Amino acid sequence: MNKISKVVLVFIVILTIVILIKQSHEVKVAALFIQFENETTEPEVEAILENYDIPVNYTIDCNSNISRGKYYIKADEDKINELRKDENWTSVVELKKGNYNIIMLSAEFVPDENFLTVLEKNNLQLKKAVVCYIHFGNGSPDRVVGKNCVLEKDAIRIKNELEKNEKVLIVGLDYIQG
Repeated sequence: MNKISKVVLVFIVILTIVILIKQSHEVKVAALFIQFENETTEPEVEAILENYDIPVNYTIDCNSNISRGKYYIKADEDKINELRKDENWTSVVELKKGNYNIIMLSAEFVPDENFLTVLEKNNLQLKKAVVCYIHFGNGSPDRVVGKNCVLEKDAIRIKNELEKNEKVLIVGLDYIQG
């Protein structure tokens, strides 16, 4: 092997090592938590996810013991403003979605009579989100990008695309520790 070939070989080896080290330090995501509108079925979830470029295989776990789910209310801006005036009103997150707002309530939320009265007075319904956990890969403990996890930048792209879907309320990322 001549001197130039050795230099090229050493360069390729060093470059490969640098890429592997860089990849091992990049933030990885193992799964997505997605909250869908009330009464979204698992086949609908599958159909929605098929429309997005998810670069790894995944499994869907809906309505298991992931969480108790979150309640939400769908209302236009005028109704939201009316609700904010009520002394019994509390909300956790408000999201703008098309022509209406989604008011997310915490998983610990338990509707009481006062709250239900406020909703009834404003002609609104309390709904429960369908919570799904989307596991990337085959469940192997070894986290290899492109096999059973994705880089944070790809997960954020998927999250942003999914949140444009009318049936998707909110998407969370499940980061890999370490």
